[in-house]
Amino acid sequence: MSDKKVKENIAEVRNSLKLTQAEMADKIGISRQAYINLEHGKTSVINKQISKMAECCGLPEEKILFGYSMDEISSSMLHESESYKERTEALIEEKDEEIFSLKEKLDVLTELIFAERQNVKTQKELIEEQKTRIAHLAQENLSLRKELRGFKGRRE
Repeated sequence: MSDKKVKENIAEVRNSLKLTQAEMADKIGISRQAYINLEHGKTSVINKQISKMAECCGLPEEKILFGYSMDEISSSMLHESESYKERTEALIEEKDEEIFSLKEKLDVLTELIFAERQNVKTQKELIEEQKTRIAHLAQENLSLRKELRGFKGRRE
């Protein structure tokens, strides 16, 4: 963490608590000028000062150092996780409905294909029956022609 960011966080914490630099300096037990030097980055912050600021302000040390606390991150992550879970559940539900609809359509199409196969089978059987009839009729026709020729030959 850069000193610049730490000094910005220190100033931000002080401002959020509506304290003057003198009041904050007094709370942590240093002079006003020493505190001003901390906020302006002229003096490096030491752990003892961070601990004292955190204690006096009722904040975790990471809030002063980093500008956020682990509780805030945890809360944010929990909210984000819940939001992600809700979006995921909504997508799963939407996809489940889509899958159900597609399965229904597939069932209908499967039934249609089966019916058409039966229809084709029936048509093939009818065609074969017609071919057989035609063959019998052609045979009968030949027989009748022979018979007719035989009658014509006898009459003459």
